[in-house]
Amino acid sequence: MRRGWPLAYPGMRIGLLGGTFDPAHAGHRHIADEAMKRLSLDRIWWMATPQNPLKPAAAPLAQRMASARAQARGRRHVVTGIETDLRARYTIETVRALHAAYPGVRFVLLLGEDNLATFARWRSWPALIEEIPIALFARPDGRAGLVVSKPFRRFAAARRAQRDAALLGDAPAPAWCFVAAPLSPLSSTALRAARRQADA
Repeated sequence: MRRGWPLAYPGMRIGLLGGTFDPAHAGHRHIADEAMKRLSLDRIWWMATPQNPLKPAAAPLAQRMASARAQARGRRHVVTGIETDLRARYTIETVRALHAAYPGVRFVLLLGEDNLATFARWRSWPALIEEIPIALFARPDGRAGLVVSKPFRRFAAARRAQRDAALLGDAPAPAWCFVAAPLSPLSSTALRAARRQADA
């Protein structure tokens, strides 16, 4: 573990909330709060990605990390740009690098339900599901039925009941859980559009 990286110790359960955070908003914070509570996590790492390969060019990393810090709550919510140091472009690369750098730490990947729309395009998505437990959080405009998602249909046998969400961090992958928690309808895309309109 390099100097400046987030601290973590074997046995800790840490939720990985990756995102562009361009900007971060109350919806991100709500996922983090719900994950901490529902999954019995010790920490949430807000991981600001250098650049999402499926999204347009983002604002400078320092600006987006500052936006995430404005939304993160307390010392158990840690904002980090560790993916830049890891030289990881894809989530599967990040997760594998974190497992190598933090042996014994139990990571859980936190995803908003909107990610189901593009998850089948993620690099090595089957390997990702087999590498780390995943918690999927509902959005107001999402569909609770995961039958529409090819990746998670393929791993249907690995689904855990929502009542067992607190055990997800200790489960060996593949393991995933759908967490039906009401979220803010805010999106970074809508906030950027509103900002552009205000500046016009």
